[in-house]
Amino acid sequence: MPDTMLEDLPEWLVVDEILVRLPPKDVLRCRAVRKCWRAATSTDRFILDHHRRLPSLPIIERHNEGISCLAAAGDQNIRHILQYTRDPVSNIAVIHHAACDGLLILSRQSSFYICNPATRKCAPLPRPPLRPGFSSATVVAFYRHQASGEHRVLWAIYSAPMARGATVEPPGYFVLPVGSDQPRCVQWPTVLEIFPATRSSDYPPVHHRSGLHWALGLGITVFDTLTETFRQMSRPAQLPGDMVSLLDLGGDLALRRTSGDCVTLDVWAFRYRIDLRVMEASPPLNLSVKYVPMMAVINGRELLVQYGPDRMLRCDIDGVFLGNVESEDHESSLNQFANSLSLTRHRLQESMISLPLFETRQEDAVNKEPPFTIVL
Repeated sequence: MPDTMLEDLPEWLVVDEILVRLPPKDVLRCRAVRKCWRAATSTDRFILDHHRRLPSLPIIERHNEGISCLAAAGDQNIRHILQYTRDPVSNIAVIHHAACDGLLILSRQSSFYICNPATRKCAPLPRPPLRPGFSSATVVAFYRHQASGEHRVLWAIYSAPMARGATVEPPGYFVLPVGSDQPRCVQWPTVLEIFPATRSSDYPPVHHRSGLHWALGLGITVFDTLTETFRQMSRPAQLPGDMVSLLDLGGDLALRRTSGDCVTLDVWAFRYRIDLRVMEASPPLNLSVKYVPMMAVINGRELLVQYGPDRMLRCDIDGVFLGNVESEDHESSLNQFANSLSLTRHRLQESMISLPLFETRQEDAVNKEPPFTIVL
């Protein structure tokens, strides 16, 4: 847009109606054009408003020819977020633990990192100190505390392996603000002692309103991010043998049930059924091999379904096939990369959020490069 046209527009209109609708990369480029744009797009109000307008997309992990990457799956294609190679000595991969407000938590071995792919900022993430008798720590949840505005991590620390027959200590749970070294212990519900909190890298909680939700036992465990306490809530009666997980379906908390080749979504008062046996997909699904499909919500009407390690497709909530997911360069579709895909339970909603940790270079981290490359 020529400068003469911009000069005729009020600054608030340019910022609140034009810049706020641009992708993060374009907003960051605009900051270099005018000082007033840089100032206006750097406020907390603008950054949060801009973040809320962006889609929340499922994250896919892809492995191909020794290189692994994380990618965000949109309505029509995927966009690569970051990539890494396995450690040449230990062959250990990078683990994706959590995502919140466009920020990702990753680790390799005992080193944790937090990064914002949109701004290409990254820093080591402090973890809570281990108590005597405990040998490891992992991320259970990652969230933003509304009252303080801090991004906080719910950690679990696990006891060291003991001799056979010895009593195993239950995990300890701690809340630690990003960048802080002062953890606070939180009490896990005693009724769930046989159901410890799941690792966020495997089964992250569903962010819904002001709570983090897990389907554990016969109910739903909720961590209130305002009071930072746990509570229990009931769930609808389930059929025996169903595999149950939670989804955020366009702002509604949905309960996913899988039975055979039929996937059912219960959104409290509403029910959607997706039967893969009758889906007219192209090419047709191979149902001769039993496989429990993975599922993620793209938007309020569309779902992403992974059926087997070499097939990923889009369908609507009525089970109508919409197409296969393709890479953003459209040169090859995902289903051609056999044995290379996994649909994670994480989501990315890009943001330009910055953290003090990104700007503070700790002495022990100056020469410590992360084991991955941001390519978003």
